[in-house]
Amino acid sequence: MIACFVLGGSNAFAQSSYRVTDLGVLPSKEESVPAAPMEDIGLSTRGLNSRGFGINNTGVVVGDSAFIAASTTDSPIRHAALFSNGSVKDLGTLKKQTFSRANSINGFNQVVGFSGPALDSPKSRAFFWSTSTGMIDLGTLGGAYAQAFAINDSGFITGNSQLRSSATTTETVHAFLSPSPVGASAIGMRDLGTLGGTFSYGMAINAKNHVVGYSTINKVDSRVHAFWFNGNGMKDLGSLAPNSSNPLEDQSVALGINSSDRVVGYTYLPALNANTDPAVQPGTSPVRQVAFVWSQGTMTDLNKLIGAATDTYHPNSAMAINDNGQIAATALSKVTGTRRAVLLTPITPVPSR
Repeated sequence: MIACFVLGGSNAFAQSSYRVTDLGVLPSKEESVPAAPMEDIGLSTRGLNSRGFGINNTGVVVGDSAFIAASTTDSPIRHAALFSNGSVKDLGTLKKQTFSRANSINGFNQVVGFSGPALDSPKSRAFFWSTSTGMIDLGTLGGAYAQAFAINDSGFITGNSQLRSSATTTETVHAFLSPSPVGASAIGMRDLGTLGGTFSYGMAINAKNHVVGYSTINKVDSRVHAFWFNGNGMKDLGSLAPNSSNPLEDQSVALGINSSDRVVGYTYLPALNANTDPAVQPGTSPVRQVAFVWSQGTMTDLNKLIGAATDTYHPNSAMAINDNGQIAATALSKVTGTRRAVLLTPITPVPSR
């Protein structure tokens, strides 16, 4: 079942209100989440199930597929896979690795992801794949491991990489920006640094080669903030609870960006009712996770932009935003308590920059 809510709302900082479309669930399932395991994407001839993580403008999907392998004790295993027109292509693994996962594909069917010794392992190596090159190791920022999460149509890639170990740190991980390894400007990874602290992760990239993700903000605690990198440095996008005495509330993560530099992700607010609110994260200091959209210096809770649909849905994570301003998000159903994949479509025009 697909449900739609047509809503009015304010236009804070020229931001739209949104129509909420519930994208439904698979037969016999209760929940759905964007970019999560979806067992009907396709099965290889030897496959068990598959996951989809990225899609390009022609509808080609990438992710991974599980299968039983006679040659390994790690069974079932998963390989990066490309799903197109009802067929599934096994992209293989990097040399001496067992698992692989594809996270993003651009308009030229160039794919990025990571390959390692275990499922979704941080101890993996970032890869680039195309039909002409096969799977190529993207290298690192000096350490042993790296992961690639997004590629744009110019072939620029973002993700994260371990830095070279030093006397004071051995597990520092930074976001990177890298040109295509097969392009004329194949110069390797650029370290994007951090907002403070020891780690940052690049999660999405737009046509301008601007990157978003999240980073620690100091070396005192583990708080992270969403960041936007525009080529001139990393900008802290803040949170919706910057003055909170609870450090769990002052956090945010960016997961998507469009060509107008509108950013989406999630952040936290004080818990309204820790016992009955489905959006509350459990713990000794409960917090409420909310999806956000950021534009031109302002972060806004998407729950404030969907009008009467808040009676039914609580968007708690925005995963991606396209150039039409449509947002793919996860929402908690206030009726059933389950997670639902939803599409948020702007009602009022989103002005171009």
